[in-house]
Amino acid sequence: TALLAMEYNQPDTQVTITEEDLALEDGSQMSGLAVGDTVTMDQLFHALLIYSANDAAMAIARQVGGSVENFVQMMNDKAASLAMTGTHFANPHGLHDENHYTTAYDVYLMLYAAYQHTEFQNTIYLSSTDKYLTGEKNAPENVTVLGGKTGTTDEAGSCLALVSQNAYGEPFISVILHASTKVELYEDMNTL
Repeated sequence: TALLAMEYNQPDTQVTITEEDLALEDGSQMSGLAVGDTVTMDQLFHALLIYSANDAAMAIARQVGGSVENFVQMMNDKAASLAMTGTHFANPHGLHDENHYTTAYDVYLMLYAAYQHTEFQNTIYLSSTDKYLTGEKNAPENVTVLGGKTGTTDEAGSCLALVSQNAYGEPFISVILHASTKVELYEDMNTL
């Protein structure tokens, strides 16, 4: 969703929030937007990446794709263009759907593509759900975490994709999916 937002829209584009943007399952992570609010694509982009706001994902999808359905097709087309052969998107927010799935390698391909955009590089440093960046967890010696994105659903468990660099300044991407707890997620990431 963020990758298409960067590729297809201008940051200062105005978007008015609709009921469709807010019609998500109970307990869904929301940014607090209300029907009729007008925000910029840049604000939606930051709410999506920093706060994991599902309402922002829906608004971005409508704006970029003209409809959520068209945007999901754009997501699948983008996945195909990135050779993400183990991925199929069913929605713009990542909430559970049996037809919405991916692999660790495909998450790597997606994060690598997003990392090529300056807008993404500038935003990942602000991620408030990444415990490495908030100082709640420490990376292994000689590893510097540059940024990343968390994601959690009951079905997917705790997930984390990180961009880090080693002691020589060489960047790398690490992906953990299906951790049963946040503690396990960060233990597995440190091991990886």
